[in-house]
Amino acid sequence: MPDRADISDTELAAQSQQGSLDAFEQLVQRHEARLFHFLCQKAPTRQDAEDLAQHTFINAWQRIHQYRTDASFATWLYTIARNLTISHYRKHGRVTLTELDSAEPHMVDHDTPADTLAEAEQQAALWRTARQALKPDAFDVLWMKYREHLSIIEIARTMSRTETSVKVMLHRARKTLGRALEAEALAEPGTHPETSPTNNLKQQIAYAQGGTQCSA
Repeated sequence: MPDRADISDTELAAQSQQGSLDAFEQLVQRHEARLFHFLCQKAPTRQDAEDLAQHTFINAWQRIHQYRTDASFATWLYTIARNLTISHYRKHGRVTLTELDSAEPHMVDHDTPADTLAEAEQQAALWRTARQALKPDAFDVLWMKYREHLSIIEIARTMSRTETSVKVMLHRARKTLGRALEAEALAEPGTHPETSPTNNLKQQIAYAQGGTQCSA
């Protein structure tokens, strides 16, 4: 396969539209890990997440001619993934989600292994709390904003909502997650409100930006 490391997603997508499977495979390599991590939050098992990811890329290849460069390729890809996930829920109903491992060690940077492990565990714990406390759409907004770093415009396109709607959803999601973290902190012996995680929710969310992995 030719080296396309310096070629943009948009250009690779254009080459894919001209029939280049090599270009599309490069897009898959760039986006498969992040997409898989997102689907791990939505699927009941690792296998289901892998299947949804595979179906997403198959759909993307089959519909590559529909891609328009006014949106990023990642935004278009997540739109397909969300629609497939919604269809999955309609068929199988709400299911118990798979447990997540801690973040990969290289995703955090601290002086000691103990610090690294502690922060990785905080990342995994925060996203577990988020998906338990939030409705699916609210979770998706929070994930795409803080994990995928998508803009409000990109999130709105992915979710077929207005920018104002996304801003409201993001605000409510942060508040709901904050209350959930507060409740968890107060439930722990020896925890006081002044040391609650919700006193610095942005820092807590920042912990989670390293991402998490599905368990086997």
